Amino acid sequence: MAPTMITKPSSCECCSAGSSSHSASSSSPSSSLPGSGVATPLTSTSGSPPTQSHAAHHAHRQITGESLYRIDLHTHIMPSSLPDLSSIASEINDKDDDGATADYPWPDFRPCTDGSGDIDMFVGGSHFRRVQPNCYDPKARTAEMDAAGVDVQVLSTVPLLFCYDAPVGRATALARSLNDHIAAIVRAEPDRFVGLATVPLQNVDEAVAELRRAREVGLVGVQIGTSVPLAGGREMDLDDERLGPFWAACEELDMAVFVHPLGYSWKKENEARWGKFWGSWLVGMPCETALAMHNLTSSGVFLRHPSLRLCFAHAGGAFPALLGRIQHGFDCRPDLVAHSAQGITPTAHLASGQNIWIDSLVHDPDLLDYVLRKIPSANMVLGSDYPFPLGEVPTAGEMLIGAAKGARGLDGFMTWEQRAGVLAGNAIRLLGLGTAFQERYEQRFAEFQKRTQVGSCEGVRERERERCVAP
Repeated sequence: MAPTMITKPSSCECCSAGSSSHSASSSSPSSSLPGSGVATPLTSTSGSPPTQSHAAHHAHRQITGESLYRIDLHTHIMPSSLPDLSSIASEINDKDDDGATADYPWPDFRPCTDGSGDIDMFVGGSHFRRVQPNCYDPKARTAEMDAAGVDVQVLSTVPLLFCYDAPVGRATALARSLNDHIAAIVRAEPDRFVGLATVPLQNVDEAVAELRRAREVGLVGVQIGTSVPLAGGREMDLDDERLGPFWAACEELDMAVFVHPLGYSWKKENEARWGKFWGSWLVGMPCETALAMHNLTSSGVFLRHPSLRLCFAHAGGAFPALLGRIQHGFDCRPDLVAHSAQGITPTAHLASGQNIWIDSLVHDPDLLDYVLRKIPSANMVLGSDYPFPLGEVPTAGEMLIGAAKGARGLDGFMTWEQRAGVLAGNAIRLLGLGTAFQERYEQRFAEFQKRTQVGSCEGVRERERERCVAP
């Protein structure tokens, strides 16, 4: 269903001019949606492109987008307790473990005794971190969502619980338990929560079977790691041919994939190097994501599975910033980089809007500006990493709605339509959330546009204004 588009009244010449031609190119996969990222044909009444005086003209307006519909795709949740997998009976079939040990260091959750409701997370008896009730209690989450203006959270497990190097049978039992937990939360509040599955990727047959079951219980996508650390110190990267049946199942089931790095694995690999200054989280995670995206774009995975939809956490990590270097390597050493890419460059993969999506978690408006020159805004979704402090908390989308104090404004490079798309519309399309979500999104944007009288040219880059002048 096409969205209701309300154009700005003619109180502002440069906003009203050309508003009747407010239609996006049909070549865009989301050309009929607010936030499609397609430049709008704009012409001033004089026949010249609007100039920077337009921004000055509206500088006093201080428009913010708190009322826009928000779907936070990057949030984590866990149950308050886990099954004791170390003591599960031997009928669990740990087939093809290939090095996984019976004394695997399973995660364990222990309630704090201070009355705070916090939970201490342990791995094999070693303390990992402490989390607050908002990491496991849906009521605590909805209260914070209401306070922050977030309408919907997409729930995925904490990556610590992937357990890709664990015995297969018990890892599958854990994944099933986690998926059932998220599905129950979604069923209880389907207007507030959407769920992503987790699967035991160390055994692709089991992963596909659990993916199918997760779809049946109402989960709309799946979260995976940037790689699959296997037992015995081995690693399976995302371009590994063994994952082909999993990618095919994601296509068949029309399930999007959220790719999240395993920052703690760097610390496990080299504690002295990655453990200090929080390096495994601040530097290791973006590097992991960049390497995963590099492997996927160079290997032909997206050509073999053209309908895959992969969304990468933390705005694609370091990959967008490294794109120029990677592209140069593709060009100057095709023998090392491009031999499996069938002529499709990494830059083209990112710009095409076909397979690659990213969330908005950049922490820096200058970086957001740069990233949106490399990937269509229609392929960016709101992501906060809630409830963890390294994310955009407590207000998911604070930068996009213009509420971040002291932050550079986004008006120079994002329209409000594009921002509305990132805040919610793009996630609806990525996850296939359906009519009810789409209607809420469209209604909220129409109300915002009517109230603020935001015109189609507000926020368009100057270079796009010049390009969009009618002949």
